[in-house]
Amino acid sequence: MTIIDPQKVPAFPVYTLKISEGRESLTLDGAQIPVLDGEDFIEAGKNAIVAKLTSHNLGMVRARAIDESSGQAWDMIIAATGEVLDLTEQQEAEQAAKARKQRRNKRLMIAGVSTLAVLTLGGLGTAVVIANQPAATVPAYTPQGVGATLPAAPPPQHSATAAWSHPTLADATVNMISPDRLLTADPEGTVTGRNPATGQPVWRGNKAPEDLASIHQGTWAGKPVYAAAERNELRLWPVEMPYDTPSVAPTSIGLEPGQTARTDTHTPYIELGDWYIRVPDTAGTLHDVMIPPGSTVLDVAADGTITTISATTIYTLDNSGKILEEKNFTAPEGATKYPVRVWLLDDTHALLAWDDTERIMGVLNTSTGSMLFSGTPRAIPTATEPLLVDKEAKTAAIGSVGISYSDQEALIDLPAADLSAIHGNLIYANSNNGPVTLDLGNPEAEPKTWVNYRAEDPAPALVTDDAVYLVATQLESTTVYRSNREQ
Repeated sequence: MTIIDPQKVPAFPVYTLKISEGRESLTLDGAQIPVLDGEDFIEAGKNAIVAKLTSHNLGMVRARAIDESSGQAWDMIIAATGEVLDLTEQQEAEQAAKARKQRRNKRLMIAGVSTLAVLTLGGLGTAVVIANQPAATVPAYTPQGVGATLPAAPPPQHSATAAWSHPTLADATVNMISPDRLLTADPEGTVTGRNPATGQPVWRGNKAPEDLASIHQGTWAGKPVYAAAERNELRLWPVEMPYDTPSVAPTSIGLEPGQTARTDTHTPYIELGDWYIRVPDTAGTLHDVMIPPGSTVLDVAADGTITTISATTIYTLDNSGKILEEKNFTAPEGATKYPVRVWLLDDTHALLAWDDTERIMGVLNTSTGSMLFSGTPRAIPTATEPLLVDKEAKTAAIGSVGISYSDQEALIDLPAADLSAIHGNLIYANSNNGPVTLDLGNPEAEPKTWVNYRAEDPAPALVTDDAVYLVATQLESTTVYRSNREQ
């Protein structure tokens, strides 16, 4: 018999069983569960959770059962061996009144009307706001997948066994959204924020985008948010969440045909075309702003001010579109129009691209309005290609272009490869010959492989000072591994 210790069971994931009104159906995390004639709904749900645990190689998990007929909800821990620990009596014994209030709040959140950590959305002219939230508390956590053998050769000086590993979606990547939070994709399609060193989940959000690298942290009405543009909507998640919340739902702002959303700016905004953008004010209310014709947006700041750039001028606008400042700007020779594409590298540098009489790219110091340098790449990256940046080293790569905007300024053409990560001067990529590194400090150098690699091994999805993160598929299972640096 398995002994269940609640202190050793991770806070996430939390599986959710729902019994429909009238006891007509049963779902597990939204998926329909068949119930035989005469079979108890909870027993059928427990069996479905055990099957899911087994398929995900988990020992035990927290679950919440909800009876939508009565509104009753209760928590439990279920082991892969079938044992169940009902947490209701324990919670009531500790603090009955507080437990009842917490369960009532949980029911409201699961039903979609929680006031905790949820963004509420109206149309144009209605505020998109974030409620104040209690501080999250995180219990002790035992990392999963410690010591697992990496199914692919890591780069030199990195361990062949994992510091931790977790199941993830096929073809997923990872995103170091901040120094203390790594985003991974759960197999169920949610996004989890983890402690990079331990893999401990500290945040979870519904509706993960297909590309986690597309999530950026920004500000909306004075509150920190994660933002991603996915298909026909802009999604916004609150950065903080109470510990006992299973996950936070994003606010989805619909995009009409022809509209696009940009999320790499300090405040996300929507491009409407015809020199109009849609931005939030300090209260979160969306409204339309006309920018100077013949310019494109560099940034929308956290305070709502808007910066745009034309062929000759950098404009600073207030949140209503009134021009506050104009600064002369000298574009590279051969660039006669405003940039066709803009990418923010960090708080004071932007990568610009022109595709006029000739292809030109350069790095702009946004605080001074001066071009640091420019060059003529063989191809201009598309708007959908991922931008890799190491802000500390001041290096970047996108498409077939490598950029160094440190003291060693460089804009170089890269060999054809599928870029995956950057750290310092080294760019990591997948090639026909297997995983390789490209050295920005030596533009003429050939791509380098490392020992023990196979052609099908993936290059790291992320490289930091102390670790690499690999996402690898074996049979039908995809896993993200952290491999610590050994030297």
